[in-house]
Amino acid sequence: MVLLFCAATAITGESQTRPGVVFEFAPVLDDNELSTSLSPKELQHLRENDPGDKSVSRNSRSQQAISRESRALISVDPGFTPEIEPNGTTATATPLSGTSVRVQANLFPNGDVDFYSFNATAGDRIYAATMTSFSAGSSTDSQLTLIASDGITVIEFDDDNGSFAGLSSTISGATIPTTGTYFLRANDFTAGTASERPYELYLRLQSGTPTPEVEANDTPATANPLPANRWVSGTRNPAAATEQDWQSLTLNAGDTVFLSLDLDPERDGTVWNGRLGFALFGDANNQILVVDDPGTGDVTPNPNRPSEAFFMTVKTAGTYFAFVDSASAATGGPTATYHLSVTVFPAVDAGVNCTTYTSTDVPKTIGPGTGLVSSTITVPGNPRIADVDVSIVLNHAVMTDIDAHLRSPAGNDNGLFTDIGSAATGGQTQMDITFDDEAAIPLAFTGLRPIIVKPELAYRLSWFDGENAGGTWTLDLRDDTAGANGGTLTSWSLRICEPAPPPACATGFTPQTVFSTDFESGAAGFTHSGTADEWELGLPATIATTTANPVAGFSTCNSGISCWKTDLDNTYNVSSSQDLVSPNMNLAGLSAPVVVTWAQRYQIENATFDHYSVDLQQAGGATPVRLFEWHEATMTNAPGNPLTNIGASAGWGTVRARADALAGLNTELLFRLDSDN
Repeated sequence: MVLLFCAATAITGESQTRPGVVFEFAPVLDDNELSTSLSPKELQHLRENDPGDKSVSRNSRSQQAISRESRALISVDPGFTPEIEPNGTTATATPLSGTSVRVQANLFPNGDVDFYSFNATAGDRIYAATMTSFSAGSSTDSQLTLIASDGITVIEFDDDNGSFAGLSSTISGATIPTTGTYFLRANDFTAGTASERPYELYLRLQSGTPTPEVEANDTPATANPLPANRWVSGTRNPAAATEQDWQSLTLNAGDTVFLSLDLDPERDGTVWNGRLGFALFGDANNQILVVDDPGTGDVTPNPNRPSEAFFMTVKTAGTYFAFVDSASAATGGPTATYHLSVTVFPAVDAGVNCTTYTSTDVPKTIGPGTGLVSSTITVPGNPRIADVDVSIVLNHAVMTDIDAHLRSPAGNDNGLFTDIGSAATGGQTQMDITFDDEAAIPLAFTGLRPIIVKPELAYRLSWFDGENAGGTWTLDLRDDTAGANGGTLTSWSLRICEPAPPPACATGFTPQTVFSTDFESGAAGFTHSGTADEWELGLPATIATTTANPVAGFSTCNSGISCWKTDLDNTYNVSSSQDLVSPNMNLAGLSAPVVVTWAQRYQIENATFDHYSVDLQQAGGATPVRLFEWHEATMTNAPGNPLTNIGASAGWGTVRARADALAGLNTELLFRLDSDN
C-alpha cells in the first residue's frame, strides 16, 4: 500500500504550513469467478503495493459535509457525464449542464432509480433517449419521465419507443412550459427485480424554432444541409414510396451522433409511424441504417406520442445523412409532420499519448471451412493502457461464420464478437470496423463498414485497461461453419491511450509517500472475515480449464510472489460474503487530492449474481467512497467449431481512483466479494 500526501515546501521569505495530501494505495487485486452452474466459484483477488513511509497531520470536517462529498461517482468513459449516486430523488438529482449531454450510468442494484436535473427556458424543446442494448444486467426495459420544476408533475413519459434495445425509451420534442429547473427520471420497467448495467442517457435542449425542410430533398444528391443547430421540421407529403426526406451534415472521424425524431410536434394527437435512418454505409456505401419502432409505448399520463432515437459513431470523416420516411408507402399526407433534432458529440480521447500500432502479419486467409487463423502485433516499450480500441478490415462470403478474440501479452483472452453481419451468401461481405467501448452502440446492423461500435454484449475492451501493453498481441479469428465459404483478413490495428498523470499538488506542496507494502513480508496488517471467507496470501496456483464454465489461469502476482487471493489454488465458494480490510490509515490534517491506486486481476460472473467492490471509508465503515464496482457480464466464451471454452480475464492492471472526501480522516480500504448460490 502506498499513501502519498502533498507536503509543504519552503518558499523564500515565507514558510508554507497548509496541509495537503495525495493518497496512493497500490494493492493488487485478482478476481476470478465463474458462471452460477459451477461450484465452487472463484474470485481470484490478488493485491499488493509499493514501498513507502508514513506521515500525517490534522484537519477536522463536519459529518454532513463528508456525507455529501462521499456520494459515489464511479469513473466513466471520457466524453460521458457520470451519474452521482445517490440520485434517487429530485433533491439528490445528478445535475446536467449545457444543451447537449451524454450520460453513462447504471440502474443498479435492482430497483435503483436515477434522477437528473437541468435548467431550461420557456419554449425549449427536450429531446432525450436511453440506449440500453449494452446492458449486462437482467433487463434493457427502461422508462423515461420528464418532470416539471415542482418535482412532481409529469410533463411526458415514455416506456419503449426506443430501438437500442427495443424496450428502451425516448421522449422527443416535449415543450418546457416555464423557465426553471427540470428533471429526467430513468428507471427499469420492473418494480425492483431487474438492473440495467450500463445504460446511456442522451439529452438535447433546442431553443427557438426548427428550420423547415426544402423540397425536393428525396435523395442524397438533393439533401438539405442541416442548419447550425441541426434542427429541422418537415412533412411526409405526399404518401408515396419516393417521398423521402434527406438532410446532410459533415462529421469528423470518431464523432457520435444522436438523432431524435418527434412524430407529433404539435402535440395534437395526430400521429404517424415514421422511420428514422442514418447513411451511407455498407459494401457499396449505399446502405441506410434505420430504426422503426411502432411507437406504442406511451399509455399514461399522455396519449401515444411516437418518436424514434438513433445513435452512431462514425469511423471516417465526411458527409453523412439523416433520413426520414415511413416503411409504408401509404403513410403520409399533410398531417404527417415531424421535427428532427441531430446532436453531434465530438470524439474525446480516453487518455493521453494515444498511439496506433498496425499489424504487419497480414494478409491472413480465413477458411474455407472451420478453423483458426491468428495474426499478431508487437507493441514496443511498456505503455500502460488507459483505453484500447481494435480496428479490423476483412472480407468473408458469410460474415456470421467468424468469431473474433483478442489476446494480450498478459495472457487475457477476451471476445470481440461472434456471428455478426450477414448470415447468407449474397449479403454484405466487407468489414471495416473499430471496436471501442466508448462508441454509441454495440453491433446492431448487417452493414459492417465503416463504423465504430462497442464490442458484442458480453465483452468489454475495458478488461484490458491498466495492463502493460508492451509485447505481442494476437487476434484470433475462428471460422465456425463447415463449407466452401471463406475470406481474408487484410489489416488490423490497436489504438492504445495511456493514463493521464495523477493530479498535481498545489503550489508550495510536494507529494510524499505515506504508507506502502508489497506483501512480500506478510499481511501488512490486512485482515479478512465473512461467510465462506477464503482470502489467502501467497502465490496463486489456479489452473486454466477448457471445460464448460472455463476457469482462466492465475499463477502470478503483479510483482513478487505474495498477493491476496480468494483461495490460492481453487475457486471461491457459493453463498459467500468475504471482506479484505486494510489497517487504519490516518489522514488527519491532510487534504485533497486523495488518489487510491491498486492493481487487480479478475474473472467474475455476471453482477446479477455476484458482486465485487472497492471502497475507501472511515475506519469502521462510515461515509464510504466507491472506487470500483463490478457491473458486467460473466467472463466466459465458447467460440469456434468445435466449441473452444475460454475463460476471459482482466489484469494484472493498475486502477486509480479519487477519494477526496476522506482527506483528513482515519480511513481503511475495503475489498468485498459476495456470491450467490
